[in-house]
Amino acid sequence: MRVAVVGGTAGIGYGIALRAAHAGDDVVLGGRAAEKAERMAGEAAQLLGSAAKISGAANEDAVKDAELVAVTVPFPGLAPIYKSIKPSLTAGATVLDCNVPLASEVGGKPTRLMGVWEGSAAQMAKGLLGKDNPVASGFHTVMGAKLVKFDTPLEGDVLVCGEAAAREVAKGFVAKIEGARYVDCGPLEMARILESLTALLIGINVRYKLDPGAGLKIAGLPD
Repeated sequence: MRVAVVGGTAGIGYGIALRAAHAGDDVVLGGRAAEKAERMAGEAAQLLGSAAKISGAANEDAVKDAELVAVTVPFPGLAPIYKSIKPSLTAGATVLDCNVPLASEVGGKPTRLMGVWEGSAAQMAKGLLGKDNPVASGFHTVMGAKLVKFDTPLEGDVLVCGEAAAREVAKGFVAKIEGARYVDCGPLEMARILESLTALLIGINVRYKLDPGAGLKIAGLPD
């Protein structure tokens, strides 16, 4: 599968790109500047080995022909990014929004969320994209520091909500990540709850001094 990671030059985006390439996907790492994206893709290729398929491009070019587009940019830049990549998206391509409107991105505390008129960052994304691209929301309970360790099985569940078609694509994507378990959390309106879990986990990580951070595991679900 061809996967584009918008905002993939750092943090959770870089981790998702590494995991996807390690699992055998054809990955394009997107950034605001093509030069940085290409440089980070080169560093990733050195880590992953010669068999990995990973390249870099400006965000608008990265999403072209991608079957799955993961968007991981900071929340303040969410609207401009979606407006810039929308013309380049293939109709029917799935968008996986991984954003969280943390107050820390505008000078507040990382354990608090900003209010979003649409209800969540993912619902805001859907409103900007329209009907041509199904949207899912996920990876909010997986710390970027854990994702970057691509050759270590991922601990914890990956909680995903969204439109039915998008959830199905996300399920297949998560299944390829060693150690990860996909958990279906229902329609896109549940994103407001999933996004708040990031702030909760940040608070737990701070209080218990956890590094690389806590995750979530849903008890009672069959493997």
